[in-house]
Amino acid sequence: MSLTLVIALSTLCILGGTYLITHIINNRSKTTSEDWSIGGRDLPTYVVIGTQFASAAGGGILVALVGLSYKAGLSTVTYGLIVVFPFFILTILAKWLRNNRFSTIPDMLASFYGKHKGIALISALLTLIVPFGWITSQLVAFGKLYAAITGLEPATLMIIITCISLLFIMPSGLKTVAWTDFFFACFMFVVCTIVTVGALDMAGGWSTVLANVPAENVEFPDGFLSVGGFTVLLWVFSALPGGITNQIYYQRICAIKNPNQVRISLVGSAVALLISTIWAFAMGCIIRSMNPGLQSEMATGWLLTQLPAWLLALFAGLIVATIISTISSGCQTVVLNITRDIYSKLMVENPDDKKLLTLSRILSVVVMATASSMSIWFPETLKWLVYTYAFSAAGLLAPIFLGYIFRNKAFITRNAVLGSMIVGIVTCVIAKQFSTTIPFAVWGLLGSFVTIFAVSILERAMTPSRELQVERNKI
Repeated sequence: MSLTLVIALSTLCILGGTYLITHIINNRSKTTSEDWSIGGRDLPTYVVIGTQFASAAGGGILVALVGLSYKAGLSTVTYGLIVVFPFFILTILAKWLRNNRFSTIPDMLASFYGKHKGIALISALLTLIVPFGWITSQLVAFGKLYAAITGLEPATLMIIITCISLLFIMPSGLKTVAWTDFFFACFMFVVCTIVTVGALDMAGGWSTVLANVPAENVEFPDGFLSVGGFTVLLWVFSALPGGITNQIYYQRICAIKNPNQVRISLVGSAVALLISTIWAFAMGCIIRSMNPGLQSEMATGWLLTQLPAWLLALFAGLIVATIISTISSGCQTVVLNITRDIYSKLMVENPDDKKLLTLSRILSVVVMATASSMSIWFPETLKWLVYTYAFSAAGLLAPIFLGYIFRNKAFITRNAVLGSMIVGIVTCVIAKQFSTTIPFAVWGLLGSFVTIFAVSILERAMTPSRELQVERNKI
């Protein structure tokens, strides 16, 4: 039996077993649009932790972060700390979010500023670009990893994983995705532990690894900035605010069954994700110790070719599981934004529940086909994540958090919110065209915050004079 066939069979067993279990769990009752969008709001705490972690980890850990560690060592942990910090920030909003039974970020903005078609449309588009970026980055990661062990073209592999991912989205949306993520997360921890032990043994132990990698990459504390201060600053102003405005996280907060456990779920997810980035740091160093002449994003792919057949089969299954978990989460969220925030609120008011489910499944195919095409055209894993984080945060961070802070005060105006979104995006696009010492994401955030305050203050200052003019006209 060929190695490729062994890998294919082991992967099919892992995916098939997970699909069967989740199918049994989720087929106890008829699927509703509430199940699709928010998991019926009855997901156990441990499932929420598993799905938050598995969605956030995915191929980004296996490819981008292992490659980053191969290139820059401890900077991987720096990125991990930045990425997990939003979970702790969201604990401030968590209980309020769950108690208010929101489904999407535009729902939350509507509670702050009332119904406004412009705000609803732009916020929906800004909300869906991050999960869309997750889909594309995972497709690219899968193509690069499996190309090294199967000999197939990355484009072909992306199309294959697109079709498989749809099987885990179609049945019940978030309810299927969340339970699938939980089982994949458990599998990920087991296999990553086994692979680390095996790879470390192949490299001759941790002391040998440290002796064979550049000292500046692993020294404390300089190694945390070995990737360069500019890049770390870009992460801080893209990945951090992008995580805070990531609807995938909000959905799982709102889907938990016990509102009193929501903060525990966020902290547990953060700890699990941080452990996985430390794993990526270790693996990147191990691979560089064994082969220092690789292109960084091919580090994990090269390791796959060095593992014993049985371990390769397990690790290959892990790759597919983690990548599918993130792809399915991203696709379900993008579809939710289109159906709930654009179709249901701006096009067809109160659509039939059954039609909404059918539309969700059709759109899942459309979204995955679009993401697959774009991934083939632009195969850069980490750039997809950073760019989508930056543009989403530039338009959403100010409206979300200033809206929450001033939710009981009539200070932020609708025009200010709409203007801050537009200015944030435009400023980001313009700044991206110039090479400056300040990352383009910073300019976008700055433009958004300045606009929302300036317009609100100006409108509030003009309100009394307008009211006086109205009274004069009446006289």
